[in-house]
Amino acid sequence: MGTNEETRRMEILTNETMRRGQTKLELTFIESPRDFMKDFKVVFDLSIIKEITLGRSPENMVIIPDPTVSRKHAVITVVNNEFLIKDLNSTNGTYVLDGGSFKRVSEYRFNSEVVVRLGYYTVIKLSVISEGEQVQQS
Repeated sequence: MGTNEETRRMEILTNETMRRGQTKLELTFIESPRDFMKDFKVVFDLSIIKEITLGRSPENMVIIPDPTVSRKHAVITVVNNEFLIKDLNSTNGTYVLDGGSFKRVSEYRFNSEVVVRLGYYTVIKLSVISEGEQVQQS
């Protein structure tokens, strides 16, 4: 009787995982001109939200208090099961950490973890949270 319960519970978890897939993105502030922003984390469920806007303006989903970040700086969307961060013609650029240095990008696709600099002073880490990783196997 115990194994039946366990099988049913695993089936429910598997269905949930398959339905949602990789739909959560965690954004962590690593560097910011405002000390209170450091280590600030926010998780987005991309099965509900279709795009995450980043910038200085209050109408963005993530407001970045940095004078070198444009009002509408960048946007993150999901394209073909990959995440895409796209610079919105910002003045001071969007940079991706690649091989130890930041390289300016107009757009960049990722599906696990990436460190991004917006403008000169704001550095964020974007981490894909796969629902399957959270399921504990016994």
